[in-house]
Amino acid sequence: MGPPLYRMSPFLRRALPCSIFALASLWTISVQGQVQDAGLWLGAFAQGEFSAPALRDKNARWWFDANTRFLGEAYPLLQSVIRPGIGRQLNDEQSIWVGYAWIGESIPGIDFHENRIWEQWSLTQDYGDTTVLFRSRLEQRFVSVGNDAGWRFRQMIRLQRPVRGHDKLMWVAWDEIFFHLNNTDWGARTGYNQNRVFVGVGREPRLTGRRRTEIGYLYQQINVPEDGADLSNHILSVNIFLNR
Repeated sequence: MGPPLYRMSPFLRRALPCSIFALASLWTISVQGQVQDAGLWLGAFAQGEFSAPALRDKNARWWFDANTRFLGEAYPLLQSVIRPGIGRQLNDEQSIWVGYAWIGESIPGIDFHENRIWEQWSLTQDYGDTTVLFRSRLEQRFVSVGNDAGWRFRQMIRLQRPVRGHDKLMWVAWDEIFFHLNNTDWGARTGYNQNRVFVGVGREPRLTGRRRTEIGYLYQQINVPEDGADLSNHILSVNIFLNR
């Protein structure tokens, strides 16, 4: 059990209100001039320790996630993501990671793929029966339709707490905001890129932390600076998490 909220570190006291403010302000953005769509996102996430004793002694860990995302009329395949990585558990609460990602998109008339390098820092803390995750990720993006490397920063805050009276269920909510850090010849513009807000429920059959399923509503708002017709997507999100 972690410290109460009033004993939160100065960093967390600053980060939590800012993240909540970002969620609230972006949620209330007017949908006027936006393109509305619906979709289905499926994801599988796994991480664990290496079996080699030398790596285990150094608290080394591996990461792998795969995602298939459908969006649009009759849910045509839009995007596939494969993302492996390696990391180190610094202590019970913090970890650092580095990895690679391949992204392929099926868009009418466009054959698009992306190679991406990513670095990440994660902090998990418990406040009573609520678990809070802060995740900061930096990406270097290399896409098939341009020559420039795009730098992007992503900040997530995630909250999880048990459903009262149901020891296998939990409420889950998170917000992740994306910022481009440079302009590119393939369309990225410095500043706000997109926001994702999720609310849903998770199920962990044995409450061991090793296997969890989450399902819920994901709202995605994407800034399109060129023509101003921002994208506003309403998504059913289903994810499976495995810890080894």
